[in-house]
This record gives sequence, structure tokens and C-alpha cells, in this order.
Amino acid sequence: MSIHKRHQFRLALMGHKAAETAGACLLLMVQGQVAQVTLGHFAIASQTGLLTVFPLLGITLTRYARHFSNRWISAALVSVCSFFADALVHGSHYPGKFTEAFLTAVGVFVLSVVVSYTPIGKYIDRLAEVFHQDRVVAEDSVTRPIVSSE
Repeated sequence: MSIHKRHQFRLALMGHKAAETAGACLLLMVQGQVAQVTLGHFAIASQTGLLTVFPLLGITLTRYARHFSNRWISAALVSVCSFFADALVHGSHYPGKFTEAFLTAVGVFVLSVVVSYTPIGKYIDRLAEVFHQDRVVAEDSVTRPIVSSE
């Protein structure tokens, strides 16, 4: 049984971006003191990661999914979603109401761009290209009508 590349990308996106967000959130929640991480911290970071990816998953169901093939746009989208997710899930451990959410968003943006240059990131980017290729095929069929040889 083979899973269509669109669905492969959606699954990869969910896991990849949720892990990036949860990692950044977890590190900032304990203010870099990794030895102080508890199961409660993991639970909160996991909630933040999952809440981040739901809007992204929704975007993959629209014609705007092709933007995920660009690492910078993809990083910006996940960054914005992580800001709102972090702000909704828990309060800031830093001065200012949204400071931690902002720092999480910046961390997620940087992580997303860095990971996009790794083999795993390049694989996910290739999966995202299926959305872009479908658009090119659709545009070509509109601009260049198919001529029958009959």
C-alpha cells in the first residue's frame, strides 16, 4: 500500500514541525536548564507543538500549500503559528506577557531553516514540491491547450 506524496508530506510536516516547536518551547520553558525538565514540561511543549501544526495542516489542504516548498516561507509560517500556540498554551517565564512566545517563534524559525539544509529537511522539501508541480501542470494546460492528433 502506497501513500500519496501529498499525504506523506502532511505526515512529515506534522511530525517535523511539531518536534521543532516542542524542542524550542521546552528549552525556553526551563530557561536552558535541561536538567530541570519534567514530564509536565514535556506535556506543555507537546501541546504547543501540536497546536502549531494544525493551521499548517489546514494550509496544505488549500491551493497555498505550494508555499511549503520554499524553506523561508515555510519557516515563517511555522514561526507565526508557534507564536500563537505558545501564547495560548502557557504564560511566559520571562518578563513580558508574550516574550517567551516571541522567543519560541524566533527559535522555531531558526531551527526550521537549519533543519531544511539537512538530509531530512531536503527530503521533506522534495515532498512539498508535489504541490508546486501540480500548479505548474495546471497552469501549462491552461496556457497551452492540448492538441489532439486526430
